[in-house]
Amino acid sequence: MKMLNNLFERDSVIKVVSVFFAILIWFLVLDRDNPYDERTLAVPLSNNAEILEANNLQIVGTQLPLSIDVKIKGRRDRIMSVTGNDFEVSIDLSGITESGSRRVAINPPQYLGDQDIVIFAYNPSALNLNIERVVGRQYPVSVAYTGSLPAGYELVNLKFEPSTVILEEKESSMSKVSKVVAQINLNDIKDSREIMMKGIVLDADGQPLKQFEGKVPIIVTFDLAKSVPVTAATKGSPAPGYYLKEVRYSIPKIRVLGTRTLLDGLAKIDADPIDISNKSETFKTPLNFKLPEGLTALKADTDQLIAEVVLEKFATREIEVPSSQIFIYESDTSGNKEYRVADEWIKLTISGRAEFINTITKDDIRLSVDVGGLGKGEHQVSLSVDLPGDATLVGDYNVKVIINEAPEDQSTSAGEGGRQP
Repeated sequence: MKMLNNLFERDSVIKVVSVFFAILIWFLVLDRDNPYDERTLAVPLSNNAEILEANNLQIVGTQLPLSIDVKIKGRRDRIMSVTGNDFEVSIDLSGITESGSRRVAINPPQYLGDQDIVIFAYNPSALNLNIERVVGRQYPVSVAYTGSLPAGYELVNLKFEPSTVILEEKESSMSKVSKVVAQINLNDIKDSREIMMKGIVLDADGQPLKQFEGKVPIIVTFDLAKSVPVTAATKGSPAPGYYLKEVRYSIPKIRVLGTRTLLDGLAKIDADPIDISNKSETFKTPLNFKLPEGLTALKADTDQLIAEVVLEKFATREIEVPSSQIFIYESDTSGNKEYRVADEWIKLTISGRAEFINTITKDDIRLSVDVGGLGKGEHQVSLSVDLPGDATLVGDYNVKVIINEAPEDQSTSAGEGGRQP
């Protein structure tokens, strides 16, 4: 019995040793045909960045990676059947509520498959993020011109759609914004009244900010205007003793709207004539005119356009002319008669525009008498007065002409056409 027990005990040891060696041999064969190995997989990184957007925050500088590297271990045949989509890895940004620098850990990868593998490393395990707040501000759209229009031309009734724009960007970018402009090249203005363009966002130095390039669509509408003088003639005559001094206009020109083609052919506007018949006082009147088809006058100008018709009463002035200036014609050419004007000075009253008649001197006036057919003695002869310009004579004038026999020794060869006393 004892011998059997000893044998049995020796068989158990042998059995255990046999099993151990069998397992060892199995592992040796397994390690040779399907050894342990390592593998690195690119695993998609999910995030909840929409939380940042909801809080008006934005990551600047480096962006969130689309994937991270995950290292795994296991039997070769097992790890080779694993893909990056078999893992779940995420980064939680819900703890970020303010701008600034943050270090955010990436959650450990979770394996969702059924293979016997081990995750032993992942990279990166955390991210350094710079966070900035996104702000929105409203800016009016202004205009900036390049090029030029011909003299007398301008753009009026400018309208922008939209007239104000809201810009949204990082605080650092928004702090640089000075204004938003619609840049119009005047050299391109022809017959169109509308331009579609991209607004330009400028900094304080007038330089475009590239991060806003192409983000501000603007439609500009306008009218092309040309400044043109308006003139009006007069009809009729003012009351006796009055004259038209001038026509004054409240504004020298009005702006006419239209296409470049039509405006280029318009040099002035002729208003309907102003009736001054029997007028004796200065008066104001609106002007009526008709423009060619396709052109309209700017209402702001026509509402101001008034013509002031200035009427003034003729001034009078007395002026003395020496009788030596009187020309005697139709005198006796035989030399038997002597002619003399009794008055030494002739006082005349003249009428006309004050600024003109005040410049007239005695030397500008021509006086003459007709003594044809008159005999010896004293005669009242009508005086002819020739005045310069539009001056007129007030009243009729006579002078006393004395005709005597010429002395015996006086020459009888008086010139043709009379003589001067």
